[in-house]
Amino acid sequence: MNKLKSKLSYASGDVYGGAAFLIFSLLYMNFLVLVEGLPIVAASAIIFVGKLWDAITDPMMGNISDKTKSRFGRRRLYFLIGIVPVFISFITLFYSFGIGSVTGKIIYHAFAYMFFGTSFTIVMVPYNAILSEMTSNYNERTSYTTIRMLVSAAASLIAAIVPSMLIKSIGGEVNGPAQKSGYLVMAVLMAAVFGLCWLITFLGTKERKDLVTPQTINIRMWLSLFRNKSYRTFLGIFLSFQVAIDLMLALFIFYVDIVILKYKSYELIIGVLLVFSMLFMALQGWIAKKKGKAFPLYIGMPIWILSSLAFIFLDSSTPVILVCVLSGFIAIGSSAGNLSTWSMLTDIYDVDEIMTGERREGIYSGFTTFVRKLASGVAVLILGFGLKIFGFDQNEYNILKSRTENFDPVQYAESGLVQGIKWMFVVIPVVLLSLTLYFALRYKVNNKRFDTVIKGIELLKQGAELKEEMSVEEIKDIELVTGTQSDRLWGHK
Repeated sequence: MNKLKSKLSYASGDVYGGAAFLIFSLLYMNFLVLVEGLPIVAASAIIFVGKLWDAITDPMMGNISDKTKSRFGRRRLYFLIGIVPVFISFITLFYSFGIGSVTGKIIYHAFAYMFFGTSFTIVMVPYNAILSEMTSNYNERTSYTTIRMLVSAAASLIAAIVPSMLIKSIGGEVNGPAQKSGYLVMAVLMAAVFGLCWLITFLGTKERKDLVTPQTINIRMWLSLFRNKSYRTFLGIFLSFQVAIDLMLALFIFYVDIVILKYKSYELIIGVLLVFSMLFMALQGWIAKKKGKAFPLYIGMPIWILSSLAFIFLDSSTPVILVCVLSGFIAIGSSAGNLSTWSMLTDIYDVDEIMTGERREGIYSGFTTFVRKLASGVAVLILGFGLKIFGFDQNEYNILKSRTENFDPVQYAESGLVQGIKWMFVVIPVVLLSLTLYFALRYKVNNKRFDTVIKGIELLKQGAELKEEMSVEEIKDIELVTGTQSDRLWGHK
């Protein structure tokens, strides 16, 4: 019972990580462009600037949490500190306090998004680092991550349906400026939920006490992360998959609203995707325990790729049920990728420890979060320019949507904008997910090799010689996952 309580408390943190991120991914670009009336390129630039700001805050937060000493531990303290900024920043993300000028809105939203990114960093960087300090058991970490992903998926499901329903019920059915009040109410309610969840995570988690104090961070230390062969491969998996998720979600509302003209069914379509993501998560966790954490990717990525290709053939006449079925297939891939990537990261810390003799979860977590946000920011910026090139203009589109009596779906479907969004929605995930699969096939950390790494760490702590205490096969496994000869590992320098 205590284990379950601990796992649920830990998972509560990703209510924010999953739901806030999903709301941002699904609605923020739409909010800036169609509700606030900002040019699509300006909206993309706001997100890009926010990601650049993370270049400072993410690695810095990783180092700060590594160095923190308090009666609450080095990570949990920030779950408590972050409650207030998490609450306030989410509201400011979707409310501009009556600013009228476009220039003023651009400046305001740039700072609002930077504030949101900083608040996200304060809690999520320590959160992504804490699991390896809660347990060192390979399958137990998978269990924690599976429950985390299930809770995150459930929160994402609610976040995909409830905010949109609130926005429509208060601000109206038309996707546009009249929905400002709906966005504000949605932001206040969701912000309160996020703050409460971080309190639960703070109260219900514990950290191990026998942790090595890390060295002071510097540029050389950041670069040293790339000596870790498993981390290099992990980054290939993580970045390609997460950017595919980011861009798919950013384009999803545009695809549903503009390409297939089914905005009224948006909650149903995205809801199906997230329900099936949650249902498949437990299965993916079971597969990961039996076959290794990379194995779900071998199944999920091909299914998602094939599903994406099918979206080429959809149009305004396509039945909603077919769109939902294809969304369900995408869910197989998204659940596999989320489960695999987040559970892999915790094992990277141990591979690093056998190489360096240090526990550097915060540095890895901070750097990984940073490169993910940076890659996503660049991708969204390119996406904004792409939509502009295809002829997207937020003011013209709002006028078009308001004149439903003169709207011809067949003629509109032939426009360059519709075709551009359709091909971006299909081609971008196919390319990125193919890269995910390529790197997944090169990832070598499995249950057996992880146990060998843990054994090696314990031997090195005792001052033993690995080649005297471990078999030839075990030595080869350690060299395979680290990319380093055993005589150059910690304890042999």
